[in-house]
Amino acid sequence: MDDIIKIKCPYCGSVLSVKNQIGIESKSVTCPICKQKSPFMDFKKVIDKSNDESTQYPGDDEKTSYKTSSDPKTEIGSGLNFTLGKLKVLPSGPSFQLQPGKNIIGRRATHSSADFQIPTEGSKRLSREHLVIEIKKVQGKGFVHYASLCKQKVNRTLIGNEPLEFGDCIVLNDGDIIKLPDVNVKFEIPDDEATEI
Repeated sequence: MDDIIKIKCPYCGSVLSVKNQIGIESKSVTCPICKQKSPFMDFKKVIDKSNDESTQYPGDDEKTSYKTSSDPKTEIGSGLNFTLGKLKVLPSGPSFQLQPGKNIIGRRATHSSADFQIPTEGSKRLSREHLVIEIKKVQGKGFVHYASLCKQKVNRTLIGNEPLEFGDCIVLNDGDIIKLPDVNVKFEIPDDEATEI
């Protein structure tokens, strides 16, 4: 149909189908995935190669436009993930079980609202609210874990070797190393069927 166009969310990369209307360029669109509202002009137009009018989610196909970590051995859609992930401070620090919704990661401090407060032994390079990992359940796909920065001005943060910039929304894969200021954490998806030794 010519009156349906596909656009890509500038925040999370979701591909949305919207009705093409007169004056749409002056309207705002709220992404149903990340709930961010943006002017229509901020969304990039996507060339439709199929007649499918549904919103695309991570793992829908191999051509998904979601930004992922650069680990070549993992990719979105490589398996269903019905287990919530956790973070482990490396090399042998505490672990934090992630919960559905937003999980704020930051430095341990008296006035911190972070869900997972990491001790930094006096260093203040890690912000009190530094990183957010949001977990959403996608029907038929399981849980998807997204990492983004809490605020624009934070010290350098990487996922693997890729810098994380404010506004990025990175889909995490099992084994990803998140390099925060002064500390590294590993994102893991526990294997509930693993043999205990």
